[in-house]
Amino acid sequence: MMPRADAIPRPRWALLSFLREELRPRPGRVAAVLRLSICCTLCVAIGMLYRIPLTAYMAYAVFVIGWREAASTLLTGVVAALAFTIAVALSLLFYTLDASEPALRLPLMAVSTFIGIFLTRTMALGPVAFLASFVLVLSQTLIDEIPSLEALTHFVLWLWVVVMVPVTVTVLVNLLIGENPSRLTRRTAVRLLRTLAAALRRGDAMPLPRAEAEAVELIEVRERAGMLDRSLREKAGIDTKLIETLAELLTLYRLLPSGVAAEARLQLAEDCEQCATALEEGVAPAPRTESAVGNDIRGLSFEAKPVAVAMAEATARLRDGIARRLIGGHPSAARSAKALLVPDAFRNPAHSRFALKTTIAVMAAYIIYSGLDWHGISTSITTCFFVALGSLGETIHKATLRITGALAGGLVGGLCIVYVLPEMTDIGQLCLLIAVATALGGWVATGSDLISYAGMQAAFAFFLTVLQDYGPSTDLTEPRDRVVGILLGNVLMTVVFSVLWPSSAVDRARSSLSMALRTLGGLLTDEATGKPGSRLAVVRALGEARRFVAIAAFELRMLPTRAWLERTGGFSSGSLDRVAAATFVVVNQEPPAAVAQIFRRHDQATAAWLVACADRAAPGGTGAAAILEPPFPGEALAPFADHASAGLRAGIEARELLQSEIKRAVPVPI
Repeated sequence: MMPRADAIPRPRWALLSFLREELRPRPGRVAAVLRLSICCTLCVAIGMLYRIPLTAYMAYAVFVIGWREAASTLLTGVVAALAFTIAVALSLLFYTLDASEPALRLPLMAVSTFIGIFLTRTMALGPVAFLASFVLVLSQTLIDEIPSLEALTHFVLWLWVVVMVPVTVTVLVNLLIGENPSRLTRRTAVRLLRTLAAALRRGDAMPLPRAEAEAVELIEVRERAGMLDRSLREKAGIDTKLIETLAELLTLYRLLPSGVAAEARLQLAEDCEQCATALEEGVAPAPRTESAVGNDIRGLSFEAKPVAVAMAEATARLRDGIARRLIGGHPSAARSAKALLVPDAFRNPAHSRFALKTTIAVMAAYIIYSGLDWHGISTSITTCFFVALGSLGETIHKATLRITGALAGGLVGGLCIVYVLPEMTDIGQLCLLIAVATALGGWVATGSDLISYAGMQAAFAFFLTVLQDYGPSTDLTEPRDRVVGILLGNVLMTVVFSVLWPSSAVDRARSSLSMALRTLGGLLTDEATGKPGSRLAVVRALGEARRFVAIAAFELRMLPTRAWLERTGGFSSGSLDRVAAATFVVVNQEPPAAVAQIFRRHDQATAAWLVACADRAAPGGTGAAAILEPPFPGEALAPFADHASAGLRAGIEARELLQSEIKRAVPVPI
């Protein structure tokens, strides 16, 4: 499933088109930015009125706690409150041990960093461990700046207030005017169905590139909706199936040829529109007759007919699921008990290596700025914590966003210090400035993962620059030091992660592609065909692969140990999208009993080939191995082809389509 090495383009973005796509208005974006502005302005007003220290951090905490739907904000707020409470208590305990003993403080900081980062990767409550570790280490560095133990204790206790104020404000605001996750799930599903219907009517490509990703994200939003509405829990199972069917429809559309007859496209569009209306109005959609389905697809081409049949079958399942959901009383999906630690927590050395690399970078940052007696660049420690990710490409990507955002926010903040703050006379004017700056940073922060962190960092740098004291700021030294600290932290993380046990984002992409191939193979077997969530797992794995391939561009040839084709396993996510859609077409066909065994043997052989390809695509697989020939139906089904029934012809056409897509994407020798 590999094109030639020279046919695999490395991810390159035209900057203007990329920014235009990322910054364009999207449903719910204006409301999210408005909530951010309200929360940040309230936090700054409270901090200024009551002279709470670190007002800039209070404003930035709003970005971290939440601009998403109400349930997510509530969950993040609870996690943050718990983590900071634990961190403050441990900090006070550590002060009794190491306040006057630097030789003891350094090992405790290193151990705290290692344990926190290790648990972040391996523990179910990873965010709690991360925040607690970060605050604990940061509080230990304050001993150098506040030598009085009494003053230090008071300051650390204020840190708890610094966190609880934005947590309380953000949670209350989002509960009052935030997105209800249940309504958000329904509205997004309706929008995706209508987008698909519009694309079918026009017969063009999907106008929403992130359609499948949004469908996958609906699962998490739907799970959080159950936190606020207990009545939804009994419908969790059927809602998951509905979302999976929606993701399947969006994937199948990729395979539908552009020249399909208008009658078939319009009927499929009408089906999608009716399902969207039923979801929006809470009514059961009218059933579609089988005769209408047959008339619509009659005369379609070899490539279009099985896809149209599969999409019609998927919309029928969607109709039925919506109708059954209205009846109520559905058993909820069985919840599997979640272990406290991941299964390979102590077996996989990658977890401990990642924690050790982050610890080395954090301690190096602390030693450097302490040795230089330049405490203004202490943001280097914060940078090391927050840009630490699983692969070098992810780390450099986040570091790039952090540097870009910090420079932009610092520049705007500096200009405000010189030209705007001297003209301000009261807190109302300051709040107006904060609201405008938050809106600008928030607009970027509400984009995709490829750009959102830059908006957060721009807002943070602006807050640090403008909110230095309880009056107008005129000192440009602090923003300069903050930016230098951010640059130092990024350099340290890049060096450490590229030298010690380097991990490539392409390896993460290969893992995702391998998982998708393996799941596709499972779909073709009797055991996995009806397993809930299997199709959704494929769509999710393909989305992850596309994201990691894009992030791999940030590795800047720092890991030149293997050729690009070998590191990706040679798989193109675009060709695999089509193979996945063709597999969905096959599993939607119910073969006649007379040939069920023939179909089953053929599907099992195809599944075995896909699993073999998954082994090659996985990190460490032999990307340059000889071609694995996929099985083609040929002789076994040939005697039935001329006088086959409609069901048999549909099964044959579906499998021929899958083999055609496999043959089109099959790897060539390197």
